[in-house]
Amino acid sequence: MPVELIIYQHPCWLLEAAELVHGLVNHTPAGAMVGEGPYCIPKDRLRSIQASACSGMDPEDPRVRFYFEDVPLEGLSDRGSCLGCTMLYSYLAIEHSEPQAYAQDISRRWAQRQRDGFQIDGIDEFTLDFREDGQKNLSLAEELAGLAIPEWYRMRLLEVLSAFDLHLDRLLEILSPMAQALPGLLEPWTSQIPQLTEHWQRAFRENSPDSFFLSRVRLSDTRIERMELAFRFFSPVCSPGRYDNQLRSTRFHMGVYIDPAGEQPESQTIPNEVELEALRLIANPARIQMLRLMRDEPMSGHELAQALDLNSGTVSRDLNSLNNARLLLVGSSTGARFKYRTNLAAIRQILERCSDYLLKY
Repeated sequence: MPVELIIYQHPCWLLEAAELVHGLVNHTPAGAMVGEGPYCIPKDRLRSIQASACSGMDPEDPRVRFYFEDVPLEGLSDRGSCLGCTMLYSYLAIEHSEPQAYAQDISRRWAQRQRDGFQIDGIDEFTLDFREDGQKNLSLAEELAGLAIPEWYRMRLLEVLSAFDLHLDRLLEILSPMAQALPGLLEPWTSQIPQLTEHWQRAFRENSPDSFFLSRVRLSDTRIERMELAFRFFSPVCSPGRYDNQLRSTRFHMGVYIDPAGEQPESQTIPNEVELEALRLIANPARIQMLRLMRDEPMSGHELAQALDLNSGTVSRDLNSLNNARLLLVGSSTGARFKYRTNLAAIRQILERCSDYLLKY
């Protein structure tokens, strides 16, 4: 059965506003905020757009910093976690362009998630890694206790997730003025969405989209029937994605910098921060043993802890860091546990890039 591909013709203005404020609060360089490419906003235009959209907002306001100041995560060097993004990316409601509709949808889905039960398997630069678990018997505080994050940030996460709708309303209050201003400011670039859509559709007429999208959500042994994406203009190198096992579907907030042809950077450029962080993680006796074991078969954290006689909490934190560094593929789950497989293709690419940089150029 062919994969159904849906490309929305509008940005998600609430997420674009969140990225703009996140960049302002954390002093993100202009190059990282907009990238370079035919559909990207030019770097020399970013600051004027930011100033116009965020006029009247003080990035030093404690209320703004509460939601958007980054907290570093192990395995990631270019971006950390913040409360605002953790909430807004908890579900990618990319079919909604209007902020209120987007917020209502993620509020409804958060309530549904609480009713159905869930487990937290990790944390990345955008949100928590939630998984449905009707047999869950841990409290939210106990779920968060397994994350490799500072205790003060853990308590703030518990605070906002325990009063999700209250904090979502506060986020809307902060971001709505920016979200209302952005459509006019970004019109020269959003008007290219039909052309960009045709570029993607043409690429996937020539090659199946399965492998491209599965590599981005780092899933193995998975069948996809439906793919949805909306384009993002701020932080366009990023493309947060989520997989729905029940519906066999993926959703992506796809950066306009990303080329579906999958062209790789030239080898003579220095390995990027993510690749260097991955090398640092690999250079650890316990983690490299874990990667070797997961090379041959998918394993859960519990199985790894038993096989290597390691503390289960340490293994859980290491798995989260390795996953953030794109060194793992997520396989099927057994009971309440995910199983992971080593992403050999990613490791091979990192080692080849370093070898090329050091020895060939």
